[in-house]
Amino acid sequence: MAVSVTVPVSTEVIEQNLDSKITGAYEDGRLVITLDTRNQNHHQRLGLGYKVKLHFGQTREYEAQELSGLSWPIVYRVIVQDGYYVDPHGQRVHFTTEARGLDSRRCVSLVVMRAAILLLVVAGVGFRKGAFLLSHLFHVTLSKSALQRWVEEIAGELPDGDEMIRLLDEQKPIREAHFDELFPKGRDVCVLVVKDEHGRIVVTQEVDKRDETSVKPLLERLKTLGLKIETFYIDGYKSYYNAIVSVFGKAVQIQYDYFHIIQNAWRTLWKWAVAHRRDIKARSEQVQTPWYKKKLETLATSLWKNRYILFKADERLSEEEKERLTQIVEADEKVGTLRAFLGGIWHIFEDSQDEQEARAALEQLKHQPVDRQKSEPFQKVITFLEDHFDWMTTFLQKEGVQRNSLAETGMRSLRRLEIAHDGFRSEKGRDNFLRIYQAVKYLGWTVHHPPSNLGNTG
Repeated sequence: MAVSVTVPVSTEVIEQNLDSKITGAYEDGRLVITLDTRNQNHHQRLGLGYKVKLHFGQTREYEAQELSGLSWPIVYRVIVQDGYYVDPHGQRVHFTTEARGLDSRRCVSLVVMRAAILLLVVAGVGFRKGAFLLSHLFHVTLSKSALQRWVEEIAGELPDGDEMIRLLDEQKPIREAHFDELFPKGRDVCVLVVKDEHGRIVVTQEVDKRDETSVKPLLERLKTLGLKIETFYIDGYKSYYNAIVSVFGKAVQIQYDYFHIIQNAWRTLWKWAVAHRRDIKARSEQVQTPWYKKKLETLATSLWKNRYILFKADERLSEEEKERLTQIVEADEKVGTLRAFLGGIWHIFEDSQDEQEARAALEQLKHQPVDRQKSEPFQKVITFLEDHFDWMTTFLQKEGVQRNSLAETGMRSLRRLEIAHDGFRSEKGRDNFLRIYQAVKYLGWTVHHPPSNLGNTG
């Protein structure tokens, strides 16, 4: 049973073409909105005086799809007419009446195009899935190849990468650079990524290597664009440090990201934990005493099942995990030594209030008991902390410097887009997505109101 209800319908296209004759009807399971452009104020649209005579000829019509939240599609039937007028030089100037907000070549509204781009870029939906969602949610039938072309065309209407950086800096000054790298799927290259203190991905740049020579051009580009960057957040890669100091000078502040500090230390100690578990497993296979053999087998199994708990901070452990960890420490003294050593590392960066306290905590860590037979991993971590201590603790020395970098969130955003689209096949493809992403996320580009300063996208 169908209920007949009369309701007003308004769309962006209708609002932009109020000088056209507009009618609507339900035809063959579709809501058809007819736009007769022959009734427009042609002189005003063409910017002509009313004394200029217009000559009209052939009339044509086409249909364009619109987003629909109804149970049937919405389609515009547009009636256009060719015409001409004679300019002051006696030359004919030909024109065709048009409906604003529609693309007659693609046969869709510009709202459809922008909604598709939002799905692809911000939601991270692949081209094939994007076409599926537009069809099943909004009754818009599109091909995967059409969506690919739209991304390229709309990106082509946006400012280039350098201008995007300037716009971001004008909106909110960029004073921090959270610096990291991404290795694209299926390609043997490295992509440098910079995110600012406002959480915005500022720029990406592809390089062949992560050496100082390859990194410097990106930093010089940022400096040339006028960015007054005061602090860099980086991982422990020495080439980044050298390149930054070379381009921005020694006055710039550099903070070694806490995530990468812990990651570096944990990787070294993880190898010790794996080797320790293998030793216990090997001993269980060698001993002959049944009860001791069973004890070692149980401990080896427990260490493997709970290997990630060994490296988890106390405040992040659940009550069940705390109980399991306590049982392991009671059964294996060396695990207790590992946990105490890990706690000493956390103490340096999480409890110290200034550089002096951090140095004291490092000295305490150096005197903690370790596995005497396999002390090399522990000593390696201490050496690592000593060698990089100054730029690990910049946050304790300089006001306003944070302990953590925001770079990892930028990596996740780019990786999500890359995976959804089976990897970016070229630097241009990634650049297209990045500039559209910047326009949407940071510069106010929306489905219905793209800002005029970001190119002519309708």
